[in-house]
Amino acid sequence: MRKRRQYWMAMAVTAVVAAGVLAGCGDKEDDGGKVETQTEESAKSQKEESVASGSAAEESAETKEVQEGKDDSQGEGQKADVESGSQDGQQAEAQDEGAGDAVEKNDVFGEFQTKTLDGEDVDQELFGKSDLTMVNIWGTFCGPCIREMPDLGELSREYADKGFQMVGIISDVSKPGDETALEIVESTEADYTHLVIPKDANMQYRILKNAQVVPTTIFLDKDGNQIGDTYPGAKSKKQWTAIIDEMLGKVSNE
Repeated sequence: MRKRRQYWMAMAVTAVVAAGVLAGCGDKEDDGGKVETQTEESAKSQKEESVASGSAAEESAETKEVQEGKDDSQGEGQKADVESGSQDGQQAEAQDEGAGDAVEKNDVFGEFQTKTLDGEDVDQELFGKSDLTMVNIWGTFCGPCIREMPDLGELSREYADKGFQMVGIISDVSKPGDETALEIVESTEADYTHLVIPKDANMQYRILKNAQVVPTTIFLDKDGNQIGDTYPGAKSKKQWTAIIDEMLGKVSNE
C-alpha cells in the first residue's frame, strides 16, 4: 500500500515537472518568437534608418554641392570684383600715367591766375622769367617755414643773375595784403615773389596736392615742368645751395 502511494506521488511529481518543463519550453519558444520578431523589426528599422540616412546624406551632399556652387559663384563674383578693381586700378594708373605725361608736356600748376601778396596779377607765365624756379610752399603758422626764410631770401639774391628765381606760395592766405604774411616776409627779408591761393578749388588742388606738409619745395623749368624731386621739410642754406646747383645743371643740359 505504501509502495503504491509512493508510486503515485512519484508519478504526480513527474507530471508536475513535465508540465513545468513543457511550460518552460513553451515560454522559450514564445520568447524566441519574440526575439525573432524583435530582430526582424530591428533589422527593418535599421534598414529604414539606413535608407533615411542615405537620403539625408544625399540631401546633405546636394545641399553641400549647391552651397559650394554658391560659394564658387560668390568667389567668381569676388574675383570679378577684384578684376574690376584691378581694371579700376589700371585705369587709375593709366590716368596717373596720363597725368604724368601731362606734367612732362605741360606745367605742374596748369593755367592759373592769382595775385601776389603785394596785390599784383600773376599767371603761369611767371615761370618763364627764369630757367629755374624754386617754389617754396609755406604757411604763416609754420615755425620751420619761417626759420628757413632768411636763408631762402639770401639764396634768391645770390642766384638772381644765374637764371634762377625764388617763388613762395602761402598755403593759408587767399587774399593779398595779409598782415601776418607781410610781417613775416619783412622780418625774414624773404623779399622774393609770394603768391596767395584764391579760394578756387581747382587751383588749390593743383597747388596744394604737391604739399603734404609745409614747407614743401619743388623746382620748375621755364615751361612749368617739375625738375627733380619734391622736397618736404626745411633745409639749411648749405643743403639748398647744393640742390639748386644740381637743378641748374639739369635745366642747362635740356
